[in-house]
Amino acid sequence: MNLTENHIAQIKHDIMLRGVTLEDLSDSLLDHICCVLEQSSETDFETAYEQAIDAFGKAGLEHIEIETQLLITHKKQITMKKTMYFLGYIAVAISTTGVLFKIQHWPGASVLITLGIVILNFGFLPMYFYDKYKNAISS
Repeated sequence: MNLTENHIAQIKHDIMLRGVTLEDLSDSLLDHICCVLEQSSETDFETAYEQAIDAFGKAGLEHIEIETQLLITHKKQITMKKTMYFLGYIAVAISTTGVLFKIQHWPGASVLITLGIVILNFGFLPMYFYDKYKNAISS
């Protein structure tokens, strides 16, 4: 089947009507549907298009967008948690080293303790409480 510009515009409009708002996802779905239609043995556009849409399952295109948004959000949450734990580790390591320096009366102890506390208060703790807040809202 050969697709015309009108067919492509109709598919793009239908994808938008089915609840897909992410532009990259919309373009990918448009490309996928066009490839399926071009390989279809059907000669009628409407019949081939309905078969292509039915191939996405009962949940349809809106479900695909929801899953995509969840994956994007999950990836951001993982990155934030890794950063949060890294900052917590660094803050504790620097503070502990500062305390050791203070006990041994070595120079630089107060700088290390201060730096550790600053990283803890302005890096780790805000991210920690933000994560707890997000988890409380989603529960």
